[in-house]
Amino acid sequence: MKVLLIPLTILIGILIIAGIILSNSSPITIPSLNSGNTNNNRSSDGAVLKSTDGGRSFEAKSRVNEGSNINLSKNIVKLQNGSNNTIFALTRTGGLFKTDNWGENWNPILDSSITSTILGVSPKNVNEAYVGAISEKRARIYRTTDGGKDNKWQEIYTEPKSGTEFVSIQVNPSNDSIVYALLSNGVLLKSFNKGSDWVLARDLKSTVIDMALDPQNPEIVIISGVTRLYISQDGGFNFEESTPKLRPQAVTGSQITSFAINPNNGQEIYIGGSGEIIRSRDRGKTWENLRILTPNSSLAVRNISIAPADSNVIYYTIGSVLYTSSSRGESWNTSDLSSTVKNITTLLIDREKSDILYIGTN
Repeated sequence: MKVLLIPLTILIGILIIAGIILSNSSPITIPSLNSGNTNNNRSSDGAVLKSTDGGRSFEAKSRVNEGSNINLSKNIVKLQNGSNNTIFALTRTGGLFKTDNWGENWNPILDSSITSTILGVSPKNVNEAYVGAISEKRARIYRTTDGGKDNKWQEIYTEPKSGTEFVSIQVNPSNDSIVYALLSNGVLLKSFNKGSDWVLARDLKSTVIDMALDPQNPEIVIISGVTRLYISQDGGFNFEESTPKLRPQAVTGSQITSFAINPNNGQEIYIGGSGEIIRSRDRGKTWENLRILTPNSSLAVRNISIAPADSNVIYYTIGSVLYTSSSRGESWNTSDLSSTVKNITTLLIDREKSDILYIGTN
């Protein structure tokens, strides 16, 4: 029904990418690479680590069921919750793994020659997942509706030109037929039928790094660019801009390096830059600085995460160092993992226990 409320915008989007939609009418099977990740996953420790004490200590949780002594590769680009005890781990080298027992062991559900960039999972059905990837130099989206059974995925979108990649895929938690896919050049695509067809919601004509939906109102779409935020109140068709006040850097200027929304309060937004984190409590109208720890003010803050079970608990990373606050950023503790990992690439907090977290490394 929502499509009928905005027929002109939808029509424009359809006309712009009509050729792509037509090419997707008969989705093709994802490129397969038999045991492609197996040869790269042999490691004594693996790339997924779990902490049950708020990041003070970690244990490797990378055992894959198929084959002995096989672990996840050290190219984790995304960890994401499914339902209950299900977690997904996406690797850059074309592999997606799923655990149904909090990381004790994993099952490969995608094994391909593609270069994976981002993951989206339906919050209502863990068997429905979307992978953004690059294959033959073009950005693509692949979908499974049966949990990747027998490595059966379908290509449901192909970008007509090379030079961009998908940086975020979000599934509406209230209506999982609605899916958003954001390209790094600022093009926002939207589907009303789980990716079978796509319309152009908006072209921001700017480099972007991430996207989130307001947990309380998924019609509110927030996109992070390199220097500003774009906020939509109508499902991604029209946007207002907010420019966070980050400290200027001599070489790079003021750039956003990390972005997060409080899962319990969509008004509360966190932005990371070089050696700093700022927070807005009114969805980007005003900003305040958090007093954080950093070894060097020129180092980029990554992986800002707020615990779903307790908004006082905040995590962020710089390189291989994890920073933890249980006081909404008033004070911090550190865990230096440089002896174990080279770089923390992604972070996931347990839904029910804020001191249980997982990190992915490269």
